[in-house]
Amino acid sequence: MIRGLYSAAGGMLATSHQQDVAAQNLAHAGKPGYRREIVQFDASGGADDFVGPSVSVHADQTPGGFEQTGNPLDVAIGGSGLFVFDGPNGPTYSRSGVFRIGSEGQLVTSEGFAVQGQGGDITLPSGIADLQISGDGRILANGSEVDQLRIVEFADTSKLQRVSGCSFAAPKGVDPTEVEQPDIRQGVREMSNTSAVQEMVQMTTGLRQFEATQRALRAIGDAIGLTTRPTGR
Repeated sequence: MIRGLYSAAGGMLATSHQQDVAAQNLAHAGKPGYRREIVQFDASGGADDFVGPSVSVHADQTPGGFEQTGNPLDVAIGGSGLFVFDGPNGPTYSRSGVFRIGSEGQLVTSEGFAVQGQGGDITLPSGIADLQISGDGRILANGSEVDQLRIVEFADTSKLQRVSGCSFAAPKGVDPTEVEQPDIRQGVREMSNTSAVQEMVQMTTGLRQFEATQRALRAIGDAIGLTTRPTGR
């Protein structure tokens, strides 16, 4: 009976964690380049251990859909590959290609991180009347080539660690390889791979599971109270 008490409590904690992740995904359903999180439950301990399932969270790196914007600073990657940004603690990687021009002429992300080209930070000349980004990532300002977007990929994207909603960092010893022939699409955004409807269904299902586990926990507690209650003579 005590084992059931711990199992029910562990189930409630696991379901609560799943609800938090679903809420996080739902909040970012409209954010370009966001990668939804997936909760994985694993058994922990042996049959006689009073523990619930262990919970781990992984980013789903499945590509999102594309949205035509016509904005020359919106860029998407067809097929595999990640943009490279100069993050606060080293390079970060993302599928989000919603860029802008910073105060010093650098091509930056919405968070202000410099977009990396083959020559490092990409800096655009002032007074651009025409900005073109070719299919292989070459950037042409007023007809003159400025740089080429650096596009990389990883053999195992599950090792990447999320550092923000859309950006990931590579742990030590995990190095990217250059994508030699990227498929770059200008005027296009890659959207989040999160379905708002799917996450809402998940939250509703999780709520039902939590309530059922809560009722089981209450029933076990009542049963323990009956068996331990002193009886008069």
